[in-house]
Amino acid sequence: MEEIKPVICKITTADAVYEALKNDIVTLFFKPGEKLSEARLASRYGVSRDPVRKAVSRLSQDGMVESKPQVGTIVNEISIKEGRDICDIRIVLECLAVREAAKNIKDSVIDSLINEYDKIARRLTIQDDEDIRNEIYVLDDKLHKAIYDASGNSKIESTIKLYSHIIKRIQISNITYHSRKMGTMNEMHAIMLALKAHDVDRADEAMKTHIANIKKALISVEAV
Repeated sequence: MEEIKPVICKITTADAVYEALKNDIVTLFFKPGEKLSEARLASRYGVSRDPVRKAVSRLSQDGMVESKPQVGTIVNEISIKEGRDICDIRIVLECLAVREAAKNIKDSVIDSLINEYDKIARRLTIQDDEDIRNEIYVLDDKLHKAIYDASGNSKIESTIKLYSHIIKRIQISNITYHSRKMGTMNEMHAIMLALKAHDVDRADEAMKTHIANIKKALISVEAV
């Protein structure tokens, strides 16, 4: 019987442009409502227009951009309702994860996170710019990743990853446009201290507060 060889999928130029453009939208390099021209994108990514068209088509299917007649391709606005719905999912999954993590997480992991937090907190007293915002965002990612790992439930992380691009977009816009830097820092610190104490109920409450405040910020935006 002839051996069946596995098919290896190579990443194409269109795939690379798709990932790059998606990241630019998520991190708000291209902001909601901004018009995207093929020429500008081709120049930014150093490619021809064909892979740009393919990437834009995929992102349109993802709901991240929209092509409008006589207007062109526009970055879609951040959906406040979608953000609130995801917060409802997160509060269930993340609280489950943090309760388990509080029992199992290693002190060395938390000590490392607290050390990073302290460095950012000191800098934030004298510096408030995009670099600090990015560092807060990275630390938040690290904290949640540590919680998922310590929870012992890999499905929590994989489920949340389904919404990762939406979550990241909301997080970044939240910190940037709604003065959530200090709020996010304080909430992360409360979670870290609860984990350090291996206090399950306190960790659960700190995580609920963190996600609830993100949702509250989104509701306040919707009301404006």
